[in-house]
Amino acid sequence: MKNLITGILILFFFIGCADRSDKDWLSPGDMKEDIRYFFHMIRDIHPDPYQRYDSMTFVTLEKKMIESCSVPMAREDFGWRLMKVRKFLDGHVAVFGFFSDLGRYRFPAVEFRGDQMLLENDTLLAVRDSFASYTALDIDSMIPWDQPSRFRNENMNLLLNLLLSPANKSTMTYTGVVKTSNGSRDTTICVDTHRIINDSVYSKPYAAVFHPEDSIAVLYYNTCEIYGEDNVKQYRGFVDTFFSELKSKHIKYLFIDVTHNGGGSDGNNSVIIGHLKTDSYTSKVRMTGKRSGIEEYLESDLIKKVFGEDKAGKNYWMERFGNPIMEKGVAFMEESVPANKSGYEGKVFVIMGNNTYSAGAHFCLAIKQSHAAVLVGEEAGQYYPICGNVIRSALPNSKIQYQIPATETFYEPSALFEEGYIQPDIYYSIEEFLNVNNYKKL
Repeated sequence: MKNLITGILILFFFIGCADRSDKDWLSPGDMKEDIRYFFHMIRDIHPDPYQRYDSMTFVTLEKKMIESCSVPMAREDFGWRLMKVRKFLDGHVAVFGFFSDLGRYRFPAVEFRGDQMLLENDTLLAVRDSFASYTALDIDSMIPWDQPSRFRNENMNLLLNLLLSPANKSTMTYTGVVKTSNGSRDTTICVDTHRIINDSVYSKPYAAVFHPEDSIAVLYYNTCEIYGEDNVKQYRGFVDTFFSELKSKHIKYLFIDVTHNGGGSDGNNSVIIGHLKTDSYTSKVRMTGKRSGIEEYLESDLIKKVFGEDKAGKNYWMERFGNPIMEKGVAFMEESVPANKSGYEGKVFVIMGNNTYSAGAHFCLAIKQSHAAVLVGEEAGQYYPICGNVIRSALPNSKIQYQIPATETFYEPSALFEEGYIQPDIYYSIEEFLNVNNYKKL
């Protein structure tokens, strides 16, 4: 473990070499205070910070991080340094708000294998005057331990784009060195313009496409982050209209695509599931946390978004979970969910993948428990037991934002998961955006 921390911290020396546009510099004292504050909040708020690594690992990591901040540093470089904490925690711990907006450029997607970066059939040796092996290890040290392979590789590519952020944001090329079957050579790597264009159906919170000639309809449920009375009302209206249209057009096959659903509020899942035929089942949940975490969560922006003016809903959550956790550190709930025999009559498939995360994965869990549909695709990206109900705030000096979960939830029976992840009923590789031909194969 000591070697792991040492190896990660050695990489700090390479981060500051990249071009940075951020001119806000931090003193060693300011950075050290922020580090101590961040680690204090992790220990004080997180329900299970030692899920993967023990307490001494964090003591050593904090000490080494403080020692590494001996000279003034740009705010963005300090932010990258704080990102190193994420490797030791679950994916709901985040550090953000310190780097430039992503979306103006796209380095071609690479496959990460240890300290190697594979660019199609070649091995990338260097890019923008930095060794690719250092960059690969650097990025790996910022990825949470609980992310499955494809989800992990995609997030590493996102970080690669940020780390390679050029001083001139309009650049369309990168200089690099690649190793081919014929040896090493200098090369110019062009921006992958195809990756800049977002598919319109995935850029919206939800969307629908009908293929009446094949009796197929697709409901794209791309996020559970639908908050506010007006937005939820609009979402409910959209779903109601969609299912009415399914009936009027006599659609036989419904595909619900949650491959891009990264989470939000669980409550939005029931809007769709309420239109499906389901079996009855018993939901068994154990939620743990700390008093300080629940108190912070009750003052957070998230709980205001989730419940809004719904005092009854908030009171119910407090009665079932919040109050028991503050008193005993744990809450239990066993609930019988009745069957719905009046839902959509056709065949239902839910398309899932590694990017199906948090509340998006909960949607798949509810589908699995209620036998409402056939799960198709790849394993969901969320690890269970799940840490959630996050609080967000900013560090006192750098004002870099952080996110820490306040609760950890265990679901029974354990047979719902395989090594902590929800599995599809039918495996189907999600290589790229699916089309009607993919649906017809299923």
